Amino acid sequence: MYLHSLHLQDFRNYQEQQVQFTAPKTIIVGQNAQGKSNLLEAVELLATLRSHRVSRDRDLVRQQANQARIAAQIRRTYGELAVALVLRSQGRRTTWRNHETLRRQLDFLGSLNAVQFSCTDLELVRGGPEGRRHWLDTLVMQLEPVYAHILAQYQQVIKQRNALLRKLKRGV
Repeated sequence: MYLHSLHLQDFRNYQEQQVQFTAPKTIIVGQNAQGKSNLLEAVELLATLRSHRVSRDRDLVRQQANQARIAAQIRRTYGELAVALVLRSQGRRTTWRNHETLRRQLDFLGSLNAVQFSCTDLELVRGGPEGRRHWLDTLVMQLEPVYAHILAQYQQVIKQRNALLRKLKRGV
């Protein structure tokens, strides 16, 4: 699997940008503040539906725009796959695969696999177990999208358990 093309509209500093990846490996170079990290962030969003830089979609939409669109052509062993993600300043995001709107974002995960490495990844080794769990959860969700649903259920159970323990402690 590899990313064949990427199309950005009103994403971060890009008003409109089409990028073709014709080689098996691509090196992205440029001056500071030209959008290299934004390009990689767009790929990360297509792979994980998350940004490592911000938590709100409106921070990803270019100023004076209502929505951003990230689309890609992915070459896989069984053929090409077209994916798209629309992020809105106000409202919900929308995902597409092969020009079909997906009802659940969970169905979008696994379309593109990517791992993001940065200088902060040293915290995986030096930091606490929470950071490692989050990193592994993100990786497994790309390989097995159903894991996202299982993880959400698990987190809900933990939340309920902790609330019950707090309630029991107050009652004692």
